[in-house]
This record gives sequence, C-alpha cells and structure tokens, in this order.
Amino acid sequence: MDTHLVETFNRWFAADASRADLCRALAVAPLLLIGVLVVLAWSTPRSNSPVGRSELLLGFVAAIAALLVNLALGHLYYRARPFLVLDVRPLLPEAVDSSLFSDHLAVAGAAAVGLVQARRTFGLLAVGLALLLAVGRIGGGVQYPSDCLVGLAAGAACFLVLLPLRGPVSRALAAAYPGTGEPESKPEHPFMHRHRRGIAIAVAIVVFGTGYGIRAIQDHGWKSAALRAEGMLHANSAPAPPTEYQTIPIDTIAAGKTSATYATVIGDVSQVSHELDGDYHIRVEGGGAFLVLEIMPEFPLVPPHIGQQITAWGVVRHDGLHNWWELHPLVGWQPGNVAAPLGAGTGSSD
Repeated sequence: MDTHLVETFNRWFAADASRADLCRALAVAPLLLIGVLVVLAWSTPRSNSPVGRSELLLGFVAAIAALLVNLALGHLYYRARPFLVLDVRPLLPEAVDSSLFSDHLAVAGAAAVGLVQARRTFGLLAVGLALLLAVGRIGGGVQYPSDCLVGLAAGAACFLVLLPLRGPVSRALAAAYPGTGEPESKPEHPFMHRHRRGIAIAVAIVVFGTGYGIRAIQDHGWKSAALRAEGMLHANSAPAPPTEYQTIPIDTIAAGKTSATYATVIGDVSQVSHELDGDYHIRVEGGGAFLVLEIMPEFPLVPPHIGQQITAWGVVRHDGLHNWWELHPLVGWQPGNVAAPLGAGTGSSD
C-alpha cells in the first residue's frame, strides 16, 4: 500500500511540468501557511490570552522535540527514501537521510495540535494543510505515506507530553504580557498527585516501548546482517568511481568547504566498526583530518581492513549528532588510488 501510493501520486505529479510545480509547492507551502496561522493566533483575540499563547508556544517546543527524536531515530534505524528504491521520479531535493519519519509532518503535527487547543478553527485548517503537505511529500517521491503519518503522530505526541506545562507557561506569559488575560489557575494539589494514574500508565508505556524498541532494533540489526550476507554474494564495487564523483581531499570535506553532493576520497583506514543497526562505520584519514564512510545493508559492500589505503566514493553529508562529515551511503571503494585527479568530476547529480 505504501509503495503503491507513492508510485501513483508520483506518476500523476510527474506527468507534466505544471503538476511537478504543484507538487513542489505542496511540499513546502502548507507548512509556511501553518506558521502564518500560528502567528495570527498569537496576535489576535480569542487565542492571544496567556493560556492560548502557552499552547502555541508548547506547539513550537514540541516541534523542536519531534525533530530531535527524528534525529536520534535516524541513527538507530534507516529507511531508504522512495526515490532510492522505487521506480519514481524525484521531484524534490534528493535528501539521503532516513525516510522515517517526515520532519515536515512532525513540525506540522505539533503546530496543528497546538492550534487545535488554542483556536479550533485555525487548528482544523492546519490539519487540512498538513494533509496537503503529506500529498506533496509523497508525490515528490521523498516520503512514504507511513512516514508522514508517523511524523504527524510524533509531533502530536510531543505536544501532549508537554501539555501539563501549560499552567506554568501561561502564568509566565501573563507576567510577561500583563493585561492580556488570566492565566490558568494554580491547582490545589501537586501535579504528581493529580495525575498519578496517568503518570503510572505513561511510565508503563515508556518501559514497554523502550523494551520493544530495543528488541526491534536488535531484530533490525539481525535482519540487516542477513541482508548484508546475502548481498555480499552479489556485491561488487565498480573498479573506479563514476565521473560524477569528484575527487576531493578529505580535509576539505571534513572542514565543510565543499558543496559537492557526490565525492571520491583517498585515505588510510584507521577504524572499522559494526554498528547496532547493521551499518559499518569506516574511519578514513588523510591530510590531518578524517571522514566516516558508512556502509548500509541496503547497499552492501565488503568493508576494507584497517591499515589499507583506499579510494572510496559516496554521498557527502554532515552527521549532526556526531558532528562529523561522512560519505553516507558509501557507494563503492577499491584498494589503492584509482581516483581521477583532484577536482575531476562534476560532484553533482546534474
């Protein structure tokens, strides 16, 4: 169902230039309009009271929390984007991070739930805009429907987790903006006492979810290892990098001084580690800097050995969690120096 919807939507949007432009607009514009609704709700009557503003502010914080959750999830579980594995035409920038879940929909979900709480009419409009945003992301070939649904749910869940802070936040806003209305009254009993049953249920869910998550990650690692073992039977790296993989010094990439999407590097392997999610992390050094090469189960390769000098090529990206630059995924490698001269190649997909 997931793949069928992506292929159907993409086929329709990719049929002509005007539909492709519509898809690109739907993939961004609804999120901007949701932002406009938040600003209007913050500054107009019926929702600019301390309570209403606290709900809008919590929606903003929830969006940031959802993005952080997605950042962490992307390092534990990788789902290849549709344009990498399906016969679709990417109509949006070809991001190489995990497809699950959608950042755009997570932000939209958090903001929409905050708007529903603060001003129902605006909130319902935001929900409709979020659905249009999902259509654009799916039609563009960069997200599955399930990625969008999980993103919406993650944003909404982060807001609900933060909702108990509405009282303190509204009282702080009432003090900061006097004359805008009354804040939520301070409850008679402490928070823990009032919500003890809900907290107990939440703790039980978190414990269960953590255990299930650990098991799921382990299962994913085992499945990835099996896929890798099967893929190794057929995996043969090209004898040399394609022309679009520009040869760039490792220290240039490590310093963030290149805008190339595809790159070839030459360096010495100093570390090879097998991660929990089934990936291999390969540290390659050269020019006083290092780069991490990441082999994924979806693109299996036999990892090199420590001490080897290799030529490697792949997609350039920055890992924000570890604050390093990497080739992820690693597309191919060969021992020794088989690269074109420095600067040769286009470095882009155009």
